[in-house]
Amino acid sequence: MGRRLRYFRESLGLSQLELSLRSNVSQASIARIEANQQKNPKKETIEKLAAALGISLSQLIEEPAMIKEEAPSYGVPKMLPVVKLEDFINFIPLKRFPDLKEKASLFEPSLSHDHSAFFLIATEALISPLINKGDLLLIEPSSKVKNGDIILFISNEQNTVGRIFYRPAMYILQPLKESEPIFLKKKEREKLGVRILKIGEIRKKY
Repeated sequence: MGRRLRYFRESLGLSQLELSLRSNVSQASIARIEANQQKNPKKETIEKLAAALGISLSQLIEEPAMIKEEAPSYGVPKMLPVVKLEDFINFIPLKRFPDLKEKASLFEPSLSHDHSAFFLIATEALISPLINKGDLLLIEPSSKVKNGDIILFISNEQNTVGRIFYRPAMYILQPLKESEPIFLKKKEREKLGVRILKIGEIRKKY
């Protein structure tokens, strides 16, 4: 399974750290599995990794020959637009999510299933211990945001990246950079112009 895990991870252009962030499985565990040093990983761990890679559980645990036959089922990489934060923010007032291809300076491949997905170039406002200036953030506007997901938070007052947590009638955002959490009542979201968008991948640029 180690070889298959590495194959699917590298097909998406993900580092072990990036897969760790997407799956909530430690980077050390991923490294051990890929090196075949962890012979019997927990079923929950395998399920998290498969979900983070956008593949079925069987694709991750079956023989390579079977994977080759099933590979087309999870799609062919699409070329997604890469845009600057200010170009995207200019579209925020629109009710319909915009086509950002005309604003793109370049395109990057991705296996995202979100038809509205695009890459955002990380600027000073978005950098943190996990994100460097120039990294590409895969934004998936149509994807459901779950408790604990890494998201792009945009409002009239600030733009940042953090983990979102839901509580009754309230959002709690913990920015990835060292700062105080943001508490937001759900009824205030529209008033403050808040957009919460899922980040499906942090693609490192070296």
